[in-house]
This record gives sequence, C-alpha cells and structure tokens, in this order.
Amino acid sequence: MENNNKEVLLKVDHLCQYFGFNKAVDDVSFEVHKGEVFGLVGESGCGKTTTGRTIIRLYNPTSGSVYFKGQRVAAGTMSYKKAIGEAEASIKALKKELKGADDGQRKDEILKEIEAKKEFIKEQKHEIKSALHDQKHCDKDLITKIQMIFQDPIASLDPRMTVRDIIAEGLVINGMKDKKEIDEKVYKMLELVGLVKEHASRYPHEFSGGQKQRIGVARAVIMEPELIIADEPVSALDVSIQAQVINLLNDLREELGLTLLFIAHDLSVVKYFSDRIGVMYYGKLVELADADELFKNPLHPYTKSLLSAIPLPDPAYEKQRQRIVYNPLASHDYSQEGPTLKEIKPGHFVYCNSAEFEQYSKELK
Repeated sequence: MENNNKEVLLKVDHLCQYFGFNKAVDDVSFEVHKGEVFGLVGESGCGKTTTGRTIIRLYNPTSGSVYFKGQRVAAGTMSYKKAIGEAEASIKALKKELKGADDGQRKDEILKEIEAKKEFIKEQKHEIKSALHDQKHCDKDLITKIQMIFQDPIASLDPRMTVRDIIAEGLVINGMKDKKEIDEKVYKMLELVGLVKEHASRYPHEFSGGQKQRIGVARAVIMEPELIIADEPVSALDVSIQAQVINLLNDLREELGLTLLFIAHDLSVVKYFSDRIGVMYYGKLVELADADELFKNPLHPYTKSLLSAIPLPDPAYEKQRQRIVYNPLASHDYSQEGPTLKEIKPGHFVYCNSAEFEQYSKELK
C-alpha cells in the first residue's frame, strides 16, 4: 500500500479486533517502514490502543494478520470461518436447486459450482490451520523485538518491585541469569533515559510521573527492540515533562535506530514527532498520509474536525477559531456504495466511496 522502495518492518493486514458486538478495530491495514515514526491518532475509544495491543499480541486478533520483518506473528481466523459458513450455506441452496432441476446442462453447472465451493472450503480450512500454526510457532526472539511503552506510567509498573527488577524482568524471562551482566545493562539503561544507577534500588512510588515514564522507556529499550509501540506515552504527564519524554524518544530513535508506532490523540504532538500519520475513527482507518501532507491537505471530514480542535497560543486566533463538528450521517451517503480506503494521490489514502473520491480529488486540485 505504501512506498515499496522503503523496507517494511511492520505490516498490519485487514486487522479486526471484536469484543462481542463491539468492533474495536475493524479492517485496518497499514505498513510501518524501518526507521520511521508512524503516528496513529483519533479520539478516545477509536481503537488506537487496541490496535497496538493486538500487534504485540496482548490480544489475539479476531481476523486479519500482523507481519513483522516478513513473518506472520499474529493472525485471526474469523474471516475464514465466515467465508466457510457462507460457502456451506451456498452449497445447501445449490443442492436444493439440483433436486428440482430438469435441464441436464443446468444440473452439470450446479454440480461444478458445488465442487468449486467445496474446494474453496478446503482452501479456507487450510488458511485457518496455517494462521494458527504461524501464530503458535512464530519465532519468540522475533516477538521480543517489538516492545510497548504503556499509557499510564503508574499502573504499568509493579509497586512491589524495585526499578532494577522492573527493567530487568524481560531479560530474566528470556533466560539471562548472570546477575552482574543484568545489573550492568540496567545501569546503562537508567543513564540512557536520564536517570542514575542509584535509582535502581528504589520503588515506583518514590518517582514523579515523568521519571516513571522514563523507567517504562528503559524497560522497553533494554530488550534491544527494533519496533517500539508507544501508547500515548505523554498523555498523563505535565506539558513540560511531555516535551522531555518526546525529546528522549527522539534521541533514542536516532541513537539506537528505532522504529516507532506512536499512538496519541494530541495531533500537535504527533505532527512534531511523526513521519506519517494514520487517523482512526470508530475502529476504521479513515485517512493516511505524510505528516506535512495531512496537515496541509486534510480531506476526510473527521480529520478536518480533529485539526480544527488544535489550540494555538494566540488569543486573537483562538477568538476566531471555528470548530468543525463531524457528523457521519450528515457527511456521508453510503446508501448506494460503501467506502473503502482509496489512494487519492501517491501516499495519501482516504476512506471514501467513488462519489467522495471525485469530490476530494477536486478539493486537491
């Protein structure tokens, strides 16, 4: 879907994550290139965090696949099961039609259709088997190359563990036993994130919010990941501390060659930090483009609404600022044709139908 000249580190392919009737993530696809920061934005409850947690397999996907470095690391089977169910229902209807058919030619056609449906069911069952096998037997060392920084620095740290044990936990789980080597790595990480080695013996409650988030960053980075999923890493922090954590992530990105999936609802932060941005609304990816392009030419009404909500430190501007309210029922007519993610110009994708595509194309011109 994106620029093929860049190495794709993470590929999310038709990802769905349903909780009962709630479609938290619904048919989302995007790619993250090696070395870039991919921002994922949207209002609270739109499915950003669920997408991140599903990628790292804290949730098993309902449907779709996640590929990391070309290997499938997570897969759901619902779409295959649904296709099997539809094919079986179709076979029943064809068998019923076969009983009442008098024309020999039509009987032959029906029999061919039934055989084709049976072959399709066999293929779908093979896909289910393959998906479950890939998920169960994917390289565990590969999975550790994806790490997550969680949104709430207080809730994500065990209050009964020392900072040393929190940061070293991943190493211990992965079989490292040399206490001296572990301590050296922990001290190095603490210094890397702007803390000191004396902090290693303390407990989380002895630190400020910003320091706790630095501990969370150290815990992720110590595993030497290639991809970090940063789930709103600054939303619980004061503005001055937000800047420190963002600058820290930027420095680590340069120093360690990290790739980041940066999840946030603050578009001004995302613009500063991201190379490309995906906008989510109610589980759907509604727009995807380079950061500069998205801010210069927002096309989807929801993106325009989000951008209109960004405050600026200018009282005169703020007095004049017009908020754009997004009303899906008023903004779209999908009674004749449903929307899909379409490429409106190279690298710029919008969730729309053909009529909207024409309208957005005119807006760009």
